Amino acid sequence: MKNYQRINNLTGFILFASASIVYWLTMEPTASFWDCGEFLSASNKLEVGHQPGAPLFLMIGKMFSLLAMGDTAKIAYWINFSSVLFSGATIMFLYWTITALASKIYPKEKSTVQSFSIIAAGVIGALAYTFSDTFWFSAVEAEVYALSTLFTAIVFWSILKWENNMDNRWLVLIAFLVGLSIGVHLLSLLAIPAIVLVYYFKKASKPDLIGTLKAFAVGCLLVGLVQFVIVQYLVLFAAKFDLFFVNTLGFSFGYGAMAFIFLLAAAIAYAIFYSIKHHKYNLNLALVCLTFILFGFSSYFMIVIRANAKPNINLSNPDNPFSLLSYLGRTNYGDTPLLYGKTFDAQQTEIKETGTEYRKGAKTYEESGKAYKLSYDKNLLFPRTYSNKPRHAEFYKNWMGLEENESPGFFQNLSFFHSYQVGFMYWRYFLWNFVGRQSDVQGQGSLTEGNWITGIKSLDGLRLGNQAKLPPSITANEGNNIYYGLPFLLGIAGLIFLYRKNKQMTIIIATLFFFTGLAIILYLNQDPLQVRERDYAYVGSFYAFAIFIGFGVLAIKETMARMASHKLSLALAAITGLLVAPVIMGTQGWNDHNRSDKKTAVDFAVNYLNSCAPNAILFTNADNDTFPLWYAQEVEGIRTDVRVVCLQFLADSDYIDQMKTQANLSAPLPIGMTSEKYQKGVRDYLPFIDYGFKDSVELKDLLTVLTSDNKDDKVEMQGGSFENFLPTKKFKLSIDANQLVKTNTIQAKDKDKIAPQMEWDFKKNFASKADLTMLDILVNNNWERPIYFGSSLSEDTYIGLDKYLYLEGYAYRLLPLKRDAKDNRDKSEVTNSDVMYSNTVHKMDFSAFNKAKYLDPESRRVANDTWTYQNALAKNLISEGKNPQAQQIITKSIKELPLKLYSIHDTLNRLETIQILHNLNNHQDANLLASQTASFLDQELNYIASLPARQQQVSLRDIQIGMYVLNGLAELTNETALSKKIKKKYKELEDSFSKSLG
Repeated sequence: MKNYQRINNLTGFILFASASIVYWLTMEPTASFWDCGEFLSASNKLEVGHQPGAPLFLMIGKMFSLLAMGDTAKIAYWINFSSVLFSGATIMFLYWTITALASKIYPKEKSTVQSFSIIAAGVIGALAYTFSDTFWFSAVEAEVYALSTLFTAIVFWSILKWENNMDNRWLVLIAFLVGLSIGVHLLSLLAIPAIVLVYYFKKASKPDLIGTLKAFAVGCLLVGLVQFVIVQYLVLFAAKFDLFFVNTLGFSFGYGAMAFIFLLAAAIAYAIFYSIKHHKYNLNLALVCLTFILFGFSSYFMIVIRANAKPNINLSNPDNPFSLLSYLGRTNYGDTPLLYGKTFDAQQTEIKETGTEYRKGAKTYEESGKAYKLSYDKNLLFPRTYSNKPRHAEFYKNWMGLEENESPGFFQNLSFFHSYQVGFMYWRYFLWNFVGRQSDVQGQGSLTEGNWITGIKSLDGLRLGNQAKLPPSITANEGNNIYYGLPFLLGIAGLIFLYRKNKQMTIIIATLFFFTGLAIILYLNQDPLQVRERDYAYVGSFYAFAIFIGFGVLAIKETMARMASHKLSLALAAITGLLVAPVIMGTQGWNDHNRSDKKTAVDFAVNYLNSCAPNAILFTNADNDTFPLWYAQEVEGIRTDVRVVCLQFLADSDYIDQMKTQANLSAPLPIGMTSEKYQKGVRDYLPFIDYGFKDSVELKDLLTVLTSDNKDDKVEMQGGSFENFLPTKKFKLSIDANQLVKTNTIQAKDKDKIAPQMEWDFKKNFASKADLTMLDILVNNNWERPIYFGSSLSEDTYIGLDKYLYLEGYAYRLLPLKRDAKDNRDKSEVTNSDVMYSNTVHKMDFSAFNKAKYLDPESRRVANDTWTYQNALAKNLISEGKNPQAQQIITKSIKELPLKLYSIHDTLNRLETIQILHNLNNHQDANLLASQTASFLDQELNYIASLPARQQQVSLRDIQIGMYVLNGLAELTNETALSKKIKKKYKELEDSFSKSLG
């Protein structure tokens, strides 16, 4: 076919346009949850995000942000649109990759049918990936994975172009792309082993098993060289040079690092000259490729330059080679054992010093402490059950069936790796994409949450129990995507077909599949109870499987060609392939990937900030508690008077320094400590040593002791050093009532409600640097700035102040008010009612939750939290005799918050709302909501009752909540027909669960 190449190119561009249109139509118009808010903020002002950074992504994002033409509300739209284009381009290169591979199994001079068969394979494989769950999710938001996958796609396509014409300029391009991709994400590095195999199979006259294994090993070695030697050790050498130049020769910071860079450039330049002069072609090629990798890696200069500019977001402050080394090495995330390490119940036995750590001082580098290696009494080869974080030990025991004091053995450890890390944390995601997904509820190990299904009841019933009457939490969940396993079967058919036709090609694609999927599982060694699903990390392996799906079309055509003409078999194969992969995946996945009308993250951020009084200090956690707020402030300029203090970063001395400077309209925080009191390596950890104080200690006096440099105020630690310590957990802060009135913290009419002092118990056995900084703020703020804590923090981050926290929206305000000793309400039930009412009615808009056609799990979590807070406010307004205001709050909630129930846990909020409606004499709405809730619970609990006893035990918490709510509904509806109906359901379910659970 003479015009094959022209048609092939044109089809690629059509697929780029088609995929881009799909992603554009389903794109989120503003910031999303998780890291997107941070990436948008950092892109807009070229700031420094979390380790290990993504400088190239940020610079490209900045260029796209300029398309907003000064409209700050459109900046997120255009940066999100960059992901749309990157993803569309990925589909185009995937198509060209499939057609390039498929062309190898046909003669050079192809017939028309053969040419169109190749094109059909490429189109269907590319479209299958277009609509795959994981890739589609990343394609419509400002995340690095769209651009990272594009780099992987171009790199793999480029080696096929090299294979076609043996022009080594393609290898140089690959090296440059790999270097550039480091500034986005390290995913494309994992394509290197597959690239080396392509090189080997092309160059070797007689490829064999030994040669293939050697090439595979070389590929692994190259990945290690790039990831560790280039990305980290070159920076380490630069740091050592800088240390020598600054501390020994007396130069200013940075001169040593620049000297190293010039020396490295000179050495490479000379080596290239030498290779040319002595006709060392392979050496020359390797050096040129190295040079271009370094050119690409140079995007990290942006991180250092911007860190020195001290922007508002400057995490880890990588403004010198040592801090950049830590930044690239992701030291904030801790070490994970890979080949040998401890079990979760191991005890520390020994500490070995392994080196010296440095920090940037005023004029020289200073020692910040020592690096240590810890030894433990219980260790395993290939440790997979190592984490001793809260709740993890219990999870390991439950998953592996361990007794209370039993340690995991090697085979139990392997079983956890196989069943959880590989099975639950990889194959489950893989099957989501190509077999089907039960729901979008995050799985934590339960058979009924976030699992994969085929949609074939007899097959699913073998794994998940009775599939005859699935409940609405599954069938009405937008993430319930039924593919009947057809895309998977098409891919397996393609794998078998390709293996029969070309074993070398199969090995190459399988290598790409392994390294971008299962190899990541091996390397990451994930601990359990992840805060979110991690399927985005394996998007490269799903890309590789889409290639097999393309070949599945050729497998169908070849099979049908035995019974029909070549043209008819091609038509049937193309139609079948379209229907069983792209069509079913696209139609099933559209509703849970369509974010075109979703603005929940931004509205949440605005409501969160509007919960705070002017010039407030707001303590938050990272990710969804912080990043949307950063977006609102740094991109759209909303409520920049509020200083958002992320407690997960407050243990970093550089972050504390940032908090002591002006940020937009927010004045510096009132931190009294000088930098030498909290610099890296100083007061990182303050252990509690009981000195027997019976009475509470004034916080100001305690802070003086905690920050004292007097040896008498310290305790000798293991190793001989003297460190500050926490001598008591009983804290006290005396209150000047006049100061509270003067600063408008409390109105003058409420002066008699002010407590003379705040007393509380610190709940941890040590104080971190973040805790120390919070105590400093409490002492030095003198109530001049309102202090708030986020409502979704972990309990230990409230440092025991619970009884002085009052809900004013999405945040608790710290108020020194008297509290009745008999008042044992949880802080989530205590409101500063008048202020929260005013905030809710005049400053908050919840309508985004109802306007969105699809609410992702995080949006639903926020919506349910909102129900909780609004119910608490309405109940307190009623108890204060303010029924009209309570009615206004509950009416706003019903109008703007979603009423749809996604899980049994959601019904707790609805029960409270129904109770409030009855208290307000709104019985009609109450009964309507009660009927809907009871119907939902009837279906959910009947489904659980149909499961085997073992699976019911897993859902015991759901059963308890569901039965509690049903009983509450029966009492609230008070002997009506509805009440009798609910009581009957309750009795039937109670009998059923009593029989199965005893």
